[in-house]
Amino acid sequence: MTIDKDFLVKGLDYGDDLGAGYLEIRYQDKYLANFQFKDNDISSTTGSRVGFNVRALVDGSWGQTSTSITTKDSLFATVKSAVTLAKNSATHKDRKIKLADVEIIEDHVVSPRVKHLNDISVEDKLNSMIDAAKVQKDYKLVKSLIIILNEVVDKRIIVTNEGTRVSWEDMKPTLIAYAVAINEEGKMGVGYDSWSHTMGLEFFDLHPMDEIVRSAAEKATKLTSAPIIPGGMSNVLLDHQMVGILAHEAVGHTAEADLVAMGSFTQGKLGQKVVDEKITMIDAPLKKGSKWMGVGWLPYDDEGVRGKEVKLIENGVMNGYMTNRSYAAELDVEATGNARAYTFQDEPIVRMRNTYIEPRDMSFDELYEVVGDGYLLKTMMNGQADSSGEFMFGAVEAYKIRNGELTDELYQNPVVTGNAFEVLSNILGVGKDFELTIGSGTCGKEQPAKVDAGGPYVALKAMLAGGK
Repeated sequence: MTIDKDFLVKGLDYGDDLGAGYLEIRYQDKYLANFQFKDNDISSTTGSRVGFNVRALVDGSWGQTSTSITTKDSLFATVKSAVTLAKNSATHKDRKIKLADVEIIEDHVVSPRVKHLNDISVEDKLNSMIDAAKVQKDYKLVKSLIIILNEVVDKRIIVTNEGTRVSWEDMKPTLIAYAVAINEEGKMGVGYDSWSHTMGLEFFDLHPMDEIVRSAAEKATKLTSAPIIPGGMSNVLLDHQMVGILAHEAVGHTAEADLVAMGSFTQGKLGQKVVDEKITMIDAPLKKGSKWMGVGWLPYDDEGVRGKEVKLIENGVMNGYMTNRSYAAELDVEATGNARAYTFQDEPIVRMRNTYIEPRDMSFDELYEVVGDGYLLKTMMNGQADSSGEFMFGAVEAYKIRNGELTDELYQNPVVTGNAFEVLSNILGVGKDFELTIGSGTCGKEQPAKVDAGGPYVALKAMLAGGK
């Protein structure tokens, strides 16, 4: 049976007969693949998650159900269940949900790609990983090597009884290499490299697997002889990935409308100066890096709302929030197309897409000069933050900047910590070399979501600590 917009519209018509107020049907066919090489052990997992999700809003109350059975009878039964749930819950719900008005759209979009990810067999992909792992023999100190290839091929259709009919297809490959080296003295170094974009097989032309493995192995090997970075307040230059994780994790989440409503740092701060005037921060549905489309590519959200660019901060001033339809109505702002669900079984929640700091005009030499004596932090490794903007992010490596010049003096496992809004108020300079890259590009807020982030190199004052 072919699942298309006309098929789903039959479910809308049935829901209207049942007395649904607002009705939304989402179909999804999401293929997920995970291939892993771990110290000569190869594994693979592939499969699709296919089904319907139906949401009904009756008298200000939601009813939501889903099914993996994609027949007409199952669709009608799911619609009936959602409408019944909404009606039953409406009778004892004090707080009535309202939805912001949105544009009614009919559209179909296919993500940028040259070749489909499935044009190469699973066997060939596993063989490519085995071949890439042979790089390890060139690095005698590397004792453990992990290579991970993840792929998402996603098809969605969303129809509403307001008239929206949208569908899109996208594919997102992710490649990760992780190496552990140990030298003769027993000192360990950890190397890491990762990429994720919205594109097809051409991804591997941009990022050959053996080069990613070599990058991780070289970092791990060099770091075995690198000391822990000295702690304390310091001038710091953050690379694209470190700027990206700061923008996404420490600032972006505080501007998601659900967290705003719960009292995040940005609540009530529209129009107020929150960071240095050199900082402008944006969340965009369609954003390119230098050679690739950001992995947060999302032309429409899972409510069928067209993705809009949101200028979260403009010249240091809090300017906007990311919303779904209900929070847009509650906060009296526009719906921005940030409602996202991982699979057909999940409820759409407010999520980021491609979040970044806009570049300014400083060259690398000028950035080194304003740092003076400090450190360049490269390659985001891990991190965490909360809704107040407090954060702790680890990088793979740090290089000493001395007297305004970058040296080859290397330190391992630097950790930068503080409050993002305070740190971004201590800006020394913002570079002009922009890139959109947050490594593996996965955010874990309640549900997994592919996101991207980045910006230029940014020089600032921050607290450093050495970590493992």
